[in-house]
Amino acid sequence: MKKTFRRFIVSVLVAQVIISPLLTVCAHAQQSFGKPSDLLYSFPSRGYQNYNQQQVMPGYGMPLDTHFTDNMGNILMYVNVLGEVYKPGQHIVRQDSDISTVLSLVGGPTEDANLEKAKLLRYKPDEDGRQTYPINLESFIEEGDRSEFVELKPNDTIVIPEDKGLDTNMVLRIAALIVSAASVYAIATD
Repeated sequence: MKKTFRRFIVSVLVAQVIISPLLTVCAHAQQSFGKPSDLLYSFPSRGYQNYNQQQVMPGYGMPLDTHFTDNMGNILMYVNVLGEVYKPGQHIVRQDSDISTVLSLVGGPTEDANLEKAKLLRYKPDEDGRQTYPINLESFIEEGDRSEFVELKPNDTIVIPEDKGLDTNMVLRIAALIVSAASVYAIATD
């Protein structure tokens, strides 16, 4: 009876050690693909659209690296936002918009965003040949410091990467796996 009980406990713990990582991988895969409602935000923004009048949009074949105007005379441009924001994708903003305006338009950074490693990628190099500009959004969010902001140009891309650190949930899962493995070893060698 005692041997049968031990075998049962060892079987349960071994199953836990095998199944737990699989569940973690499945949960991570489900997060990566997102919800169907996330697809709503993958199209260009309707931010400055006047619903009473037809908005003049760039014609087919017009380069994305230029400004264009709507029928009210606003000078607009496309800006891309990728990474850890709530509404990633291509958005239409006014010519005088800065990075904080674009962040507001995309719903801000998510909890998983690495704000210190954000960067702006130019569609075409500047006069000095630069195409990549690091932006510390953490100093902006905490202190309102806009000193690292760069003037936006048409078809610029703002990238906000994911923070690769361990979260509490992952730490607890790893600890549970270690305890389970130690329990299996202790029961098997007893």
